Amino acid sequence: MNWIREQFTFTDLQRLLFKLSEHVKAFQGLTPAEISDLLGNSEKCTFAPGADIVKEGSVGTHMYIILNGEAKVLKSGRDGQVELARLMPADSFGEMALADNEARSASVVADSDCVLVRINDQIINSRPEIGLKVYRNITKVLSARLRTADELLAWRL
Repeated sequence: MNWIREQFTFTDLQRLLFKLSEHVKAFQGLTPAEISDLLGNSEKCTFAPGADIVKEGSVGTHMYIILNGEAKVLKSGRDGQVELARLMPADSFGEMALADNEARSASVVADSDCVLVRINDQIINSRPEIGLKVYRNITKVLSARLRTADELLAWRL
């Protein structure tokens, strides 16, 4: 993996609290103190354009939140790579890895310089009162994605 790992500075954390609590669906309902706790145990990752952030088929235990930049979600199909989605700041991905620690269902590639928050399952599982809220929010995110995929599939049949 080709990325730069950094620790969050105090200024980074303060600046992110408001943005994350208001815009990141996985963090809805978390208090600023709970988000700060998660961020204090998370990593800041920087990826260059074209870099693979996650690869389809690899096993992961992290989810990511885009702070800056754009990325695309790619899935291997019978005719090659298919773009499933474009991700922007405040979007998250990799949530299923937190829930099942199974192989990634798609790849995510940086389209521009990307700065992300990387959160592993141990951070969320070590604080059950936070984990419950995060997992509940993740189920809402995944349900919305499944409904969209069902709708697209229905129109292609």
